[in-house]
Amino acid sequence: MKQIFKVIAITTITIGAIVFTACDQANTCNYDDSANTLSCSEKTYKTAHLGGKVWMTENMNAYIPDSSICYDNNHANCEMMGRLYTWSAATNGLCPKGWTIPTMQDFKNAFGGASTAALKESSAFKLQFAGFRYFDGKFADKDASASFWTSDSYDDSRAYLVRATDSTITYEHFNKNIAASVRCVKE
Repeated sequence: MKQIFKVIAITTITIGAIVFTACDQANTCNYDDSANTLSCSEKTYKTAHLGGKVWMTENMNAYIPDSSICYDNNHANCEMMGRLYTWSAATNGLCPKGWTIPTMQDFKNAFGGASTAALKESSAFKLQFAGFRYFDGKFADKDASASFWTSDSYDDSRAYLVRATDSTITYEHFNKNIAASVRCVKE
């Protein structure tokens, strides 16, 4: 009987180790500074040095069940502009190991005084007007604005977004349940 329990215990520990290792490896990407790339399982992202940090120059496109959305629920939009995420999904392990969600100050440092037109044309940031999804499920602003989560929480129900339109860049607080784009910066 002790032998059976010993086998069960060893099997359980082994399975647990495999599961945790697989999860750990799923969020591990390879950064190549000389090539300006971050290679992850879902895609290889381009990177750039901006405002004293290394940034992804493309929106995250990692699938997270029940927490990542394609604009209009159309997978082609994810391929073109990345996925949209709730603030909770964005701030709870979405970025690869060694990377994190930027703060408002990180965005301000990266943008400097650049206009949105310059950021759209820049190969460094590649601003994409991917729109967002309201907490009630309605989509808005594709091709009209870009919304990026920051790591800065405003209160229990709201967090700061960086919103860019053709004419402005603003830092506003929104409901944490809307879905917006995410960029990651190297820690």
